[in-house]
Amino acid sequence: MAKNGPSRLRTTVRDMILSMTLIVLPILAVIWLMPATHSASPVATVSSGDYQAMLTAARGSLPFSALSPTGLPAGWELTSDDYQPEGVTAADWHLGYQTPSGKYAAFEQTTLTVGQFLSSASSNAEKSGSVQVAGESWTEYTGTAPAAYKTLLFRRTADGKSLQIIAGSAPMAELQTLASSLKA
Repeated sequence: MAKNGPSRLRTTVRDMILSMTLIVLPILAVIWLMPATHSASPVATVSSGDYQAMLTAARGSLPFSALSPTGLPAGWELTSDDYQPEGVTAADWHLGYQTPSGKYAAFEQTTLTVGQFLSSASSNAEKSGSVQVAGESWTEYTGTAPAAYKTLLFRRTADGKSLQIIAGSAPMAELQTLASSLKA
């Protein structure tokens, strides 16, 4: 009887390996055959329909008129849109873009102050001057952290209800393009 033990163990291990092979091979085949999505860009874009729904919802629940870029040139890809109604936290409207140069640019509209925004973004940016964009004066801040917010442009709306922020790692020309495209 002692001779049956090792033979039975080898059969059990062999059966387990065969079973695992039969399970893993089809899974690997499915993964290999599935088409890659967004193969040219690792960033997923927001659909036009989703963006319009988000903008409508934001405009209906924010204490300020949520602005929206219009007429951005080709190559701008909306990668994120979100809003936070006023409540426990400040009201906020956010749009994130991958720019034609492949960098990041964002538009934020919030009830925060400049200091509160910089603190919440963990930014080390400091005031570095002012920039004229489409006849409007924006205060420029520059820093090194976080990398996505190397350059920030701030301006308070005329009614004082919100702070507009253009931020990103994109070149200044692209940040200015985004700023000049904002419309109510």
